[in-house]
Amino acid sequence: MLFLCKACNVKFEAEGEKQEWLDATFGPCSKIVAACPSCGVAADEYRAPKQSANAPSHGHAPACGACCGGCHH
Repeated sequence: MLFLCKACNVKFEAEGEKQEWLDATFGPCSKIVAACPSCGVAADEYRAPKQSANAPSHGHAPACGACCGGCHH
């Protein structure tokens, strides 16, 4: 599994251990953590950032007239 240490910003591979707890709002919760090989801090499993709904897809600009007052020819 791939982990990301937030303390030293290092990505690393490790087996990890399941950590479980009872949250007052969400009930039983769990996550996989592993000790960072650089600093020893418990790191969470790496998850790629999700693209927001407002982000343009494939980096293309919006269609003409979709924003900024339209086309200026």
